[in-house]
Amino acid sequence: MTRIGPSFVISGELLSSEDIIIEGRVDGHVQIKGAPLIIASRGAVRADVRAVRVLVEGQLKGSISATERIELTASARVEGALSANEIIITEGARFDGGIDMQRRTIESKVAHYRAQQASGANGPAAAPAIAP
Repeated sequence: MTRIGPSFVISGELLSSEDIIIEGRVDGHVQIKGAPLIIASRGAVRADVRAVRVLVEGQLKGSISATERIELTASARVEGALSANEIIITEGARFDGGIDMQRRTIESKVAHYRAQQASGANGPAAAPAIAP
């Protein structure tokens, strides 16, 4: 697990494939492949964020896209769009933005379909079934 301490200020793109805890400030774009991201209570992020799971205890201004889950704790302050299969907003959290669970579900199905096509596991496959 990598910790970005409270005295760190990162401007630009943060890419990782391991768990990250942000206690400092990050401005730009955050992409964590195959691992969770925690924005600690002292953390401040102004970025579009992508990760498997995102836990926000601090401040975030930007969009969050998670393949599994987004959780905003009571101390979270978030402005932006949330997109995940599971979204939890704890009482006391401040959230100003939109929630899109359907789009994430469709993207998940399309990604699964493409993975099947790439592996050739099931021979020729039909288009993914997507509910309206």
